[in-house]
Amino acid sequence: MKIAFVASPEPGGQRALKELSDGYGQAAVAEADFIVALGGDHMALEALHDAVASRQSRYTHAHRQLRRSSLHSLRTDDSTERLQAAVSLDLPVLQAEIKQVGGHSRVLFAINEIVLGRQVLQRAKLKVAVHGEGDPRSINGDGLMLTTPIGSTALNRSHGGPLLTLGSSLLALTGNAIAIPPAWCPVILSDHAILDVQVIEAAYRPVQILTVSETVPNISRVRLFRSPDRTVTLLVDREAQSRLCTPFGRQC
Repeated sequence: MKIAFVASPEPGGQRALKELSDGYGQAAVAEADFIVALGGDHMALEALHDAVASRQSRYTHAHRQLRRSSLHSLRTDDSTERLQAAVSLDLPVLQAEIKQVGGHSRVLFAINEIVLGRQVLQRAKLKVAVHGEGDPRSINGDGLMLTTPIGSTALNRSHGGPLLTLGSSLLALTGNAIAIPPAWCPVILSDHAILDVQVIEAAYRPVQILTVSETVPNISRVRLFRSPDRTVTLLVDREAQSRLCTPFGRQC
């Protein structure tokens, strides 16, 4: 069994990293069977993004990862057994196919959400279309985010977005300070939906895309959807599960 340990830069994380890697070895992320994240939610998300990035698109499942909820209660003597006994949760991956002003193309992946946000004081002007669901809609505001079920408790929730059930085949489209139309409310979509967003007046009202790990500025258009050939499997320590029903802040 090959394990890659990744840790928070704080002293507790680094001590745990040394103890575990000395005891179990340290594999490269690209070669590991498991990635063990030592730290909080952000550390776990970074590890998940590393897992997605390290696999080629032909792989359906990226690395498995065990998320420990607290460095203060971390035990290092039975990690192999805890990995085998961990609770498994398959997570969808969002994909963004981006065109920038000037013609450059990018592809990004995200676990929680993909955020489109204005870069300057002027509101973003966006034309949004969902394939097969009517005409495009014009929206003015600070931006939009597309969120997976596991990400729905995070930034999405703070902007009034809906809480999605884990394991559901749903995505949430939530606005940030939408001024036009004034009656805007979050939209729940099937995870088979394909969302096309065009930035209007992109040179004067620049828009950027943000994920946990990357920021791409000066977007002209983007297609957002659930990746058809990428998922990640999150392994939650059963001891952590007794204190926290599911990862990333979703309480019992």
